[in-house]
Amino acid sequence: MAQTRHRHRCPQPVLDPHTPQGVWTLLPASPRRGQLALPTGMMAVYDLSHLPYGEQLRWRTQRCSAHASAHGAADLALAGWEIFDPLLHAAHIRTCLPAPTNRGQEE
Repeated sequence: MAQTRHRHRCPQPVLDPHTPQGVWTLLPASPRRGQLALPTGMMAVYDLSHLPYGEQLRWRTQRCSAHASAHGAADLALAGWEIFDPLLHAAHIRTCLPAPTNRGQEE
C-alpha cells in the first residue's frame, strides 16, 4: 500500500505474475491453546513458506514488487495483522482449494 510520488495509492497488486508465487494448500484449522475447536478440520491457505525471505516480507508488508525495496515510498496504511482465530474469523475460512484461473495459475 505504498504511496506514489503524486501522493496517490499505488494501484499495483501484491500478487505479481513475474515474481515467485505462493501455493494454495489445505491445512488443519486447529485452534491455538485456549481456543475452541471448529467442526471443520481443514482450510485453504495461500502458503508463502517456500518463497525467499525477502518475498515473504514483501507480502507481509503488503507491497507490490515495484515498491518492495523503495525506501522513499511512504505507507498510506499500516498492515493491520492480527492473530487468526478460527472462531472469530470463520467467515473467511474456505474448506476447498480455489479453482485454477485461465492463466494456468491459482489465485
